[in-house]
Amino acid sequence: MSLRRWTREARLTFAMRNPLGGFGRVPTAPAQTLRDPWPGNPAVGERLVRNQAFFEGVAHPLHHGQWDSPNWPQPYREWLQGFGWLRDLRELGAESARVKARSLVATWISIPASERPVSDPAITGARLAAWLSYYDFFAATADDHFRQTLMAALIMEGRSIIALMPEGAEGWRALTALKGLLSVAVAIPDQPDFLSRFLKLIDETINNQFLPDGSHKTRNPENQFQAVREMAEITSILQIAHLPLPSSLMSVCNRATLVLRAMRHNDGGLMIFNGSMAREAPWVAHIISRASRSNVIAASIADSGYMRLASGRTLLLADAGSVAPTGFDSTAHAGMLSFEFSSGKQRIIVNCGSSIQRGWAEALRQAAAHSVLEFKDLSPIDLNKAGHVTRRPQVTRHHTTQDGAHWLHMTHDGYAQHGGGTYMRQLYLGPDGQTLRGEETLPGGTRTDFCVRFHLHPDVTIEQTENGFLLYTEEESWLFQSDAHATIEESVYLGGPHRAPTRQIVLTPIVPQPSPITEDTEHTEHEPGEADLTADGTEQAAYLVEEQQLSTTPEDNLQAEHTPEFYSAPEAESYTTYTQPETYEEADLSHTQLQEEHYTAEPAPMVEEDDYAPIPRDPPPADSVPTLLGGVVHLHYTAERTNPGTTDTLFAEQARAEEAAARQARRVEEARAAAAEEVSSPLPLAQQLANQPMPCPPVRWALSLVSE
Repeated sequence: MSLRRWTREARLTFAMRNPLGGFGRVPTAPAQTLRDPWPGNPAVGERLVRNQAFFEGVAHPLHHGQWDSPNWPQPYREWLQGFGWLRDLRELGAESARVKARSLVATWISIPASERPVSDPAITGARLAAWLSYYDFFAATADDHFRQTLMAALIMEGRSIIALMPEGAEGWRALTALKGLLSVAVAIPDQPDFLSRFLKLIDETINNQFLPDGSHKTRNPENQFQAVREMAEITSILQIAHLPLPSSLMSVCNRATLVLRAMRHNDGGLMIFNGSMAREAPWVAHIISRASRSNVIAASIADSGYMRLASGRTLLLADAGSVAPTGFDSTAHAGMLSFEFSSGKQRIIVNCGSSIQRGWAEALRQAAAHSVLEFKDLSPIDLNKAGHVTRRPQVTRHHTTQDGAHWLHMTHDGYAQHGGGTYMRQLYLGPDGQTLRGEETLPGGTRTDFCVRFHLHPDVTIEQTENGFLLYTEEESWLFQSDAHATIEESVYLGGPHRAPTRQIVLTPIVPQPSPITEDTEHTEHEPGEADLTADGTEQAAYLVEEQQLSTTPEDNLQAEHTPEFYSAPEAESYTTYTQPETYEEADLSHTQLQEEHYTAEPAPMVEEDDYAPIPRDPPPADSVPTLLGGVVHLHYTAERTNPGTTDTLFAEQARAEEAAARQARRVEEARAAAAEEVSSPLPLAQQLANQPMPCPPVRWALSLVSE
């Protein structure tokens, strides 16, 4: 234990000495009051006047002189002791609100200094800034004794921040503590220790919690939001006091604001990952406008690992990064590779969110609360009793785009040590935003007891049809299809102020079950390629495709590779463990031909395709629902199907994209042979994993716009 931590209580006791009656001078009023840039909620203020505190959708009774309780959740305790609700009383504006504000402040400052809860400098900083922001509202017309006692409390609690920082608060909450310290420095300029301590700590505090691109190290959009808000307030206080702005503050604030813009859906609210909530769009927009005058959105937030894929009206936000580093992982979720998808201002596929309630907070950190693959009894991360991560999976990603279309390859090895294999998720977003496709695989795994969850926003209604699931929003209809077994289950959404029931689509793999081999089947076994005779005597050709041989045209071959027949369950007598189809290199394409026992054709001359060739066939018009649904027999994977359905047709292009992306990756790797990247490209890993056995076929799915 460091000397500062060992002497913490002694320093805090010394700081809380009452300056009244001593040799120091206590001013009767602040030299400079502040302006709170954020609006309040008059409805919350009215409840406070009636002795009821309303926080995060929950009403708490307000008892005179009670500022703490072991039964209170920590966020509510911070809100009540931070006095941020003064803005709600000010927004109400009635005389009863003024009297209530003065009464509550008087109750706090009457607590003896030795008993006052000031051990958290972040809460203290929020309280001091609130007092000085609303001084004119509740204290300017008060009697001299009240104002003198208030000024003494400002000095004592400001000194407590000096005594406890920098180790007393972490993350964006450290910025809150320094904001309070700066507020006292501006209000009482005769005591320069407050300002000098602020200037000494501000640069280190900011640089320690932000990545080079401006992302917060916690990877939590809520923390990004709060940090930008605190930096905007600090900047405003410095400008009011006509003090110079630290260069690091301005630089990081601008970059962090660009990242915060990129972390929003098109409805203006925040994406929901790693403990965040959506927040009200006007509130987010107001904070962004106060922090930066620019309207630019960060082109990339790669340092945090989040991917932003925009096409047409649609937006896909994916978590393609590893868990937050040690010390910043208290809100980390097991949602690696999960994504959220929205069209226009309507969110469609979401994550479940976060909560401050006991039980819910822990449950929502699990993979099952995200739109991602998960095992019922496995977690890709391990948490200790304090809620910090003790095991971090390795995450890789590769993103390619051309002409508005996006290909995203992601992997993590969180399940590998428990037999789950390496989780590989591949996503494709079409150039017009009307098609989203995905493939989920677990190469190297030995388990098949997993599922893939897609949580729906509460505003989305779902209808099951013989062709798939129709998802209805106010403006559009989307069709969800998969070659896996799909069911609808109940879910919950906590991205907003209230817990809301919703639905989720759950995909489970259909694993071919081998039958025991009998003597009769052993006698009937034959070498591959022999002719089979059916009951009516007609001969059935057994088509054999040798290793590294494709069809005469890439379109035909890739269509065959990605139809259910390619992964169809073998007959019981010839069942073997499922293996990933062979990966064909670019060099082999010019020498391939289709060999059949009863027919041999000369291959057509191969023409090198563009790396990211367009879709073989454009999606049907939005009003052509029969065309889109035509040919679909079953929702789930069916081994007996002989003709490719709509889902297979949609996935035919993905194979072309994967092959083209592989060629592009090889070129990139050659160009970057000497460069080291923090997050490696998964394509070389994908090629290595292609030859590893998989316990079942890939789970493939497609989401397509069918009407507007």
